[in-house]
Amino acid sequence: MLDLIYRIYNYFVEMRLIWDECKRQANLRKHGLDFADAVEVLGSRFRLDIADPRGSESRVLSISYALGFLAVLSVVHTERDGAARVISFRRASRDEREVYDDWLENECDEP
Repeated sequence: MLDLIYRIYNYFVEMRLIWDECKRQANLRKHGLDFADAVEVLGSRFRLDIADPRGSESRVLSISYALGFLAVLSVVHTERDGAARVISFRRASRDEREVYDDWLENECDEP
């Protein structure tokens, strides 16, 4: 479990992230991204959330441009005990980037 206070876009975002350590290590090997850095997406004010249920678990796919990585990234997560449980963290797929770009252009409320 990790408690993070992260400064993003001149705002302080307090976020508690938790994860399975074996999954974190596997994600690092496969995608080169550490779950601890998922706050780059989860703390973004330009984050698009898409419901992604898996069986009885309510999951969310969050997509955002991550300035620290100069890339559009995706995080699959769920809420557990007041924390964001990170399940996956990777570069967004082409389809996810297209959905995100369309959302930014047509629906995002931020200036």
